[in-house]
Amino acid sequence: RKGEKRERPTVSVLAMSSGSSFALKEERKKVETKEAAQALFKSLQEAIDSKEFTKFSSLKFSGMSFSYEAAKVLAELLPELKGVDVLDVSDIIAGQETEEARKVLKVLSGAAKDMGLTSVLMNENALGSNGIAASEDLLKGNKNIKELSFNDCGLESEAGKLISEYILSNGKPSKIEKFQIFNNCLTSAGAITLCPLFENSPLLADIRVSSTRISREGGEAIAMAMVKCRNLVNVDLSDNSFGEGAGAIFQEKVFPGQKKLKRLDLSGTGIGEKHCVGILKSLVNDEIDLELLGMSENDISSDSATVIAAYIKQCCALKVLNLEGNELKSEGATQICNALVESKCPIETINLYNNEITALTVPALIKLIRSKPSLKKLNLDANMISAKGVNVIKDTLKVVIDIRIVWMYC
Repeated sequence: RKGEKRERPTVSVLAMSSGSSFALKEERKKVETKEAAQALFKSLQEAIDSKEFTKFSSLKFSGMSFSYEAAKVLAELLPELKGVDVLDVSDIIAGQETEEARKVLKVLSGAAKDMGLTSVLMNENALGSNGIAASEDLLKGNKNIKELSFNDCGLESEAGKLISEYILSNGKPSKIEKFQIFNNCLTSAGAITLCPLFENSPLLADIRVSSTRISREGGEAIAMAMVKCRNLVNVDLSDNSFGEGAGAIFQEKVFPGQKKLKRLDLSGTGIGEKHCVGILKSLVNDEIDLELLGMSENDISSDSATVIAAYIKQCCALKVLNLEGNELKSEGATQICNALVESKCPIETINLYNNEITALTVPALIKLIRSKPSLKKLNLDANMISAKGVNVIKDTLKVVIDIRIVWMYC
């Protein structure tokens, strides 16, 4: 505002193993003018002027909103920088008109097309497939990309097609190891167009395709594409309606033999109890020691608690267990609590929200709380634990004070 004193933006230069990280550290604002951009990128210009072209291995411009004029300043600098691995252009067009935002992404994409990047992060740039199209040079020109992230970008079905096309234009198989596309509107049509990328990415280890409105047809297509991915470490497919057809493929063809798997979240995918149990049995047989297991809202009943308990007992790494919105009841919840007590895992978070649990499980809960000093959060909300049972747990917490229990409306 007129007459208001503005502090100059500060730049964070953090030591890294190879080079340094350039990151803007200031509260969100629009960068409108050439002069403001020049001040913001002064450290980059100084590195170029002093011929320290390899000073930065990571560039993070997220959190600022750049006009086209400001983006052109950065575009002039990017081709001069060498040895940059990571480019983070997340959330850089907030509040800009659609055409202005498209021009920003296009000019930066053209400038970064020959940088040899291995990681490209474009989260929270809500321009949909137009934004992906504007980034064609960036995605096609950097032929060694290992990590791609498009979380919360308003992407629809056409975007999936463009992403697959651009990355695979660099040759098959791709070099992608990490791919994230959380909170978009892909639907099944978009999921299907992403499948060629997954099918041709044998090194894919970290995949997050969650909250993307994918239904049965797209879920089955994604599952079949993932059959080719034999190096999975982190998998998050939560909050999609994949259905039991996809569940069968996951159970029989995707997860058996995944020896490197560490985090698996199939919450809210609708793959059903039968296939959750089948996947758990394969985890037991393969001795897979997960750090995170999510199977919420999959109609898992107390009859399947024995399989869950058998898996938990062999775990030494499990920190997060999410079984929200199932039908475990007191019988199943008790078995799971007892298994956690027996397990050597350093459990930190347990979510048993809305599982029809009554006060019959309270003794097992008390034993669990007392035996696991690692436990930080236990969600018992929306169950049927009596007031007396709640008071017993509260009395235990007077001694064990480092745990947060959520239990409103028990």
